[in-house]
Amino acid sequence: MIKIEEIYSNYIDHLSEEWKKNNPSDKKMYRASSSGMCSRKIFIETCLDVEPTNLPNRKTFRIFRLGQIIHEDLQNAIELDSKRKRKEAKEKENIYIRENFIEKYIEIPEINVRGYIDLVVRMSDDKVYVYDFKSIASYPYKLKFGRKANRETDPSIHQEMQLSIYGHAIREEFGRLDGLFLVYYNKDTSMIRTTEVSMDYIDHSVDFWYGVNRIHKQAKALDTLPPFLDGVSPVKKWECSYCNYKDYCEERP
Repeated sequence: MIKIEEIYSNYIDHLSEEWKKNNPSDKKMYRASSSGMCSRKIFIETCLDVEPTNLPNRKTFRIFRLGQIIHEDLQNAIELDSKRKRKEAKEKENIYIRENFIEKYIEIPEINVRGYIDLVVRMSDDKVYVYDFKSIASYPYKLKFGRKANRETDPSIHQEMQLSIYGHAIREEFGRLDGLFLVYYNKDTSMIRTTEVSMDYIDHSVDFWYGVNRIHKQAKALDTLPPFLDGVSPVKKWECSYCNYKDYCEERP
């Protein structure tokens, strides 16, 4: 009997290594996906020459892979649909997707941030929209979209901040931005919900990264880690349990 689980896990490892070869990381720049997260963790990840030690187990990597597959399917579906409808929409003079950009790379030099955007679309009427895809399990999906009594009382705004920093980059590049959207895919039920995110988050996200740059500059000057500070390091206490760099955080003052 062949070991299917081990073979699949090795395949996921192979895909990860191939991605790293084709997308070399620039550890001198902050990742946009860390928007709204622990400043101390961001410092260790970006400013120190260390590798993560508290890595997920192989089962968790298989769960991550499922999320990646969902992302790829959604992106491919949009690409195919855009091609099919473009000609028809032109003939009927309907509004259609004139251009779509998948996994669009962005850099924001003034705050030293880089990232990849799941989807940017420019419509035939020139409006520009940014989408970020999130695959989540039933419980967090219920907290987000369930009856009012089931929703979180103090939800994280990390995803909104990540999306809005993408929006900032696109507005700078395209000269306009007309909407920000989070698309949630429930991995257990295949339900899909799209929510519009207020563009008011953009200023908040930009301010967050200016603050990170300022705190990290001070930490470098003192040769220490950024201080523990509620709402900043960490932003949410649960972050520590999942942090890939918590061993370094605990070792240094």
